Amino acid sequence: MFIMIVKISKEKMEENMARNPLKGTLATFSQTHRILLGVNADNPEMIVGISKAVRETKIPLFVQVTPETLALWGYDVLTAIMKTTLDSLETPVSWHLDHATALNDIKQALDWGFTSVMYDGSTLPFEDNIRNTQRVVEMALAKGALVEGEIGHVHKPGEPEEWRQLTDPDDVVAFVQATHVDALAIAIGNHHATHVKDSQIDLDRLAAIQEVCSVPLVLHGASGVPVELYDALRNRGIVKMNFGTELRSIWWKTVHEMQNSKPRWVQSKISTAIDNFVKSKLSQLS
Repeated sequence: MFIMIVKISKEKMEENMARNPLKGTLATFSQTHRILLGVNADNPEMIVGISKAVRETKIPLFVQVTPETLALWGYDVLTAIMKTTLDSLETPVSWHLDHATALNDIKQALDWGFTSVMYDGSTLPFEDNIRNTQRVVEMALAKGALVEGEIGHVHKPGEPEEWRQLTDPDDVVAFVQATHVDALAIAIGNHHATHVKDSQIDLDRLAAIQEVCSVPLVLHGASGVPVELYDALRNRGIVKMNFGTELRSIWWKTVHEMQNSKPRWVQSKISTAIDNFVKSKLSQLS
């Protein structure tokens, strides 16, 4: 039964060209010092809010989900919501699998119609990260999908301290040449789910990376990065910034404020708040 569902869904998805890997858009934004937005969605009301912002602004972006989110909802359920909500937009968006560490998760996402995948081998030995990323690039190439890799490690609360590692510019050259990724996530003092000070972001390191890197650079953990740094980041090669924590904070804040309301009213309020947040970030970045 599950195999049959996968087959039917894949056939339908291949007929729809609204989903765009945004490869050309990355290049255009890079040349014009604009930043593409990557927004993480954990549930339908977030996806609806993101779609409203795209419909109004007509600015492309990445709608990002993690393997854990897909496992919770089921590929068939969440991709059906994404297809219905996002593929009707006139502006192209990219379905992006975020922080996948298992190659099978990437294969599944590509089979279900994702046009962008991020393989995160940043906690592995450098050679293993290269080897696995090469395999991901091969899989994605067959589907015409975009691949984002990561070197250095963007730390998050609860992880072992020894995983914390800034990106070495010398490693960037070797990694990009060996893997042929389309974009590269780097660690320059940014952290997941944590606010950082201006002084914690190593702009000199970023400039050194930009000097040797031939592909667009991605900044994860952007929710914690001061807005005052956006211009410095865009002028030093950052072409995509990922936001997740702020969207989840909006979700929790709304739920707490409306505990006595009907769930559908809460969901509607969340979608509106997400819409406003995404429009604000699109205005600041692009």
